[in-house]
Amino acid sequence: MLECVETSLCIFEEERLVHRSYDLGRELLKWIAIITMTLDHIGAILYPEFEFLRWIGRLAFPLFAYLLILGMESTRNIRNYFVRLFIFALISQIPFFIAIDYAPFDLLNIFFSLSFGLLFITFFKKGSLLALVPLLASFIIPFDYGIYGLAMIGCMYILTKNTNFGVILLLLLNVLFLVPFNSQLLSIAVLPLIVFHKDGALNMTKPLIGNFKIPLWRKYFFYVYYPLHLTLLYIIKLYFF
Repeated sequence: MLECVETSLCIFEEERLVHRSYDLGRELLKWIAIITMTLDHIGAILYPEFEFLRWIGRLAFPLFAYLLILGMESTRNIRNYFVRLFIFALISQIPFFIAIDYAPFDLLNIFFSLSFGLLFITFFKKGSLLALVPLLASFIIPFDYGIYGLAMIGCMYILTKNTNFGVILLLLLNVLFLVPFNSQLLSIAVLPLIVFHKDGALNMTKPLIGNFKIPLWRKYFFYVYYPLHLTLLYIIKLYFF
């Protein structure tokens, strides 16, 4: 009897370990988002005459919106997730407005958009009217991407539940907000990558066996990278441009 229990426990432990996994496709999307964002900021801060850098940068926000939803689905604590985003929003605001050459509160950096988007989806999932609060706030508070950004996050959440409906909503969102033409329309070019990941073509999941832990630096890389790269770009502009 004891041997049977021990065997069952071993099988359970093996299954638990096998079900721990690392999504390489998600990591790829994260790096594409970081690289396109960096090129966008290089264009905005150092080479404003090279518009193609800003066009490439339009791909970044939809990816971050999608990754935010994936983060919500995988985090153990939504509150801590929000706190991390909001703390780095505060940390990043000074390098953001200095590097982009805004007044301190003319525009709030993308971490504010993501943190309030997180609140929006959290309350939306619960069917709470509090979901309206972040949406209304986006009309008053100058978030980067504003109400469009929060609506984009909402569409990404719907896409993770229903691919076709989510894609239709994202296309409608961009038509409603950006026609006749705004360079942000180029953001829809990244939709195939997002759909491929959601439907499995890019969902390259790698099982994690044993006590493997994702390094802490990788978990916090983007949080630190955002204010750091803005600071470095400002220093480069200050001394070399």
